[in-house]
Amino acid sequence: MKIRILFILVQLAILAVCLYYLCTDVDWPVLADTFSHYSPLRALGVLASTLPIYAFMGLRLSQLSEGRLTVALGVLGTLLALALNNVLPTKLGEFAKAAYFKRKSPLGFSQSMGIIFLERFLDVNILALTGLAVALAFGLGTYALPLILAVVAGWAVLAVAARRIPPEGLHLARIPSEPVRRFVRLGTAAVRQAMQGRVLVKPLGSTLVLWVCNFFYLGLIPIWLMGMDLSVAQLLGVYGAVYLGLTVPGLPGGIGMTEGAMVAVLALGGLPKTDALAIALTVRAYNFIPPTLMGLAVLATAGHSRELLHVRGTEPEP
Repeated sequence: MKIRILFILVQLAILAVCLYYLCTDVDWPVLADTFSHYSPLRALGVLASTLPIYAFMGLRLSQLSEGRLTVALGVLGTLLALALNNVLPTKLGEFAKAAYFKRKSPLGFSQSMGIIFLERFLDVNILALTGLAVALAFGLGTYALPLILAVVAGWAVLAVAARRIPPEGLHLARIPSEPVRRFVRLGTAAVRQAMQGRVLVKPLGSTLVLWVCNFFYLGLIPIWLMGMDLSVAQLLGVYGAVYLGLTVPGLPGGIGMTEGAMVAVLALGGLPKTDALAIALTVRAYNFIPPTLMGLAVLATAGHSRELLHVRGTEPEP
């Protein structure tokens, strides 16, 4: 309990620091004027560019599950998770996503969590590569080294796990709870299965296409919608900040940390802080409002929505 309280206090402290940084040295009238010049048609065009992103997220989940999840179901589960992660802390949307897949597909909860774990791991790979590219572009190559090493270590662990984990999953007799033992067993079995042979080749390809689609979408916001001139390095910084907020557990949607990282990278690249904050807030609006509304609609039509919000890894499989 004390650790949880300490964790919350640290999160709030980070949020306070980020808000202080974001609210200082900003020309507020200029910021408001920037928002007033957006073209409604271009705003809709940017929104339309997010649709392929959701489609490829669903496709990747279908590939990781070897077809046991349909692309459409993967999209709906992704929207549900994004919505809940935007409004709830500590990535609770991922648990609801697994519960949703359990209800709507042949997958169990633990198997779904194993697949979602690999999905997040693939995203961390992209975050590491983006961080390395940004660090090199700004002459800060060594700062991305720890993340790169963590990803390499992660692949090494998964490679060993693919060889050492038995087909039925790990049996950890020391865990006192039978539901938790079952969760670990089925989850590790799902990870092992996804690591076999060429199963990860297609999801890796979908992840790269996702990177391109995300990069294009995030580039449209400052360059096409806002009429600003950003370098490739600055766009990579925007992408890295967004993925950091989506990947790291903590505050809902990475609020504060995402915007702070984005403004810091853009300001480091020479962009005025007011313009950088305008980009960060616009990206936040696109990443929060549409997926949250669509995800809440999925939750509302899922049936027994309270169960999706209270599921944890200790839930037994049917």
